[in-house]
Amino acid sequence: MERLSKPTVHSALFVALLLTFLWAQPLYAQQGGAYTVAPGDTLGAIAVRFGVTVEALVAANGIEDPDRIRVGQVLLIPGADGTMSTSAPAPAAELPTAVVRAQAGDDIAVLAARYGEDPRLIAELNATTATHRLFPGQPVRVPARSAPPPRLNLGAILTIDAPDSIVQGRTGRLYVTTTRPVTLFGRLSDQPLHFIALDGQGLGQFAFVPVNALQEPGVYTLEVGYTTARGVDLKRTFPVNVVAGPYGYQEIVVTQEKADVLTSDVVAAERDRVVAVWSQYTPVLLWRERFRRPISVDYPTTSPFGQRRTYSVADIGNFHAGQDFGAPEGALIFAPAPGVVVLAEPLAVRGNAVILDHGGGVFTGYWHMSEIKVAPGMRVETGDVLGLVGNTGLSTGPHLHWELRINGVAVDPMQFLEEPPFETGE
Repeated sequence: MERLSKPTVHSALFVALLLTFLWAQPLYAQQGGAYTVAPGDTLGAIAVRFGVTVEALVAANGIEDPDRIRVGQVLLIPGADGTMSTSAPAPAAELPTAVVRAQAGDDIAVLAARYGEDPRLIAELNATTATHRLFPGQPVRVPARSAPPPRLNLGAILTIDAPDSIVQGRTGRLYVTTTRPVTLFGRLSDQPLHFIALDGQGLGQFAFVPVNALQEPGVYTLEVGYTTARGVDLKRTFPVNVVAGPYGYQEIVVTQEKADVLTSDVVAAERDRVVAVWSQYTPVLLWRERFRRPISVDYPTTSPFGQRRTYSVADIGNFHAGQDFGAPEGALIFAPAPGVVVLAEPLAVRGNAVILDHGGGVFTGYWHMSEIKVAPGMRVETGDVLGLVGNTGLSTGPHLHWELRINGVAVDPMQFLEEPPFETGE
């Protein structure tokens, strides 16, 4: 048997070690949407190399300071359109996959156990072995069926749960989770949204998404994001379909006696008065449960929210902005949820009126009372008496008009008898 010379042995050993090293390192390769930072690299140079923007790299990797990246750091590389690359080879079965991040102490087997998968499958997906060690934060491909909801690759924002559609006059909810507390912004078309913390850490937030009852049906843009410490806006947009509501038509005939006092100046001044009240914003949500009915169930709805309306006098509005309950004069009116009284006074159109601030941009109004039982500044709890049913102001008979405004937009208050302000996930 021919003996190998020492140089030949050394060369063969070197080649074997090199092949072993290359086999053990496929997750560091410049493929599958990942790149390992090398000495001398800058974020700008990496962006040019892969044909993406610096902003896209910052958003994809949650980078706080673009001027500080470290050698050995693995970066996810988004496509030119901002979406994540999926160029890594798929297994023979074309199994849908997702990218997750390794934790400290992980190897392929440990990570596979976390996601309830066979380590041999995870090893195959990543062209490595089941005992291959991983470093914290390293991207690893796993079957999409077992992966958690994918990160948006939007800096500190982990997930955004946006409504697909909202009926005219109804209220959607928008949920966002983050890796750290951030000040979120959002808007539906030109309507700004306000975010409210769901937990003490500020890592879960939600926003009401009110839709005007007269909003034209169609697809609108919902925008969500935050501004980084460097003044860069990181945001995503989502389509929201506004669906036509089931609203009828009604003509309101007002007596001449009431019409005589409803001049355009009076109507405009009153509108400015109430708009100024419900345009305030209290950042704390004062209630957590479904609303209670503000009047006894003995008194039925006489005119539902959203009906298209015309009035025989004055420019009062072209749809019914609240829910009317027919009831005898003197019937009790209750607070549907905790709140603070921010208006309690007689008005020309709304009669004796009360407005409650429930926090989070949510206000409820109670019109046409015969008597007011609360005063501005009072804190009320669910079931407290606010006043008595009456026929004051622009009213054709004794009833309670109950109104709900979110960020100034009138929405159906009956929805809040059916749903809590937000989903708890329990």
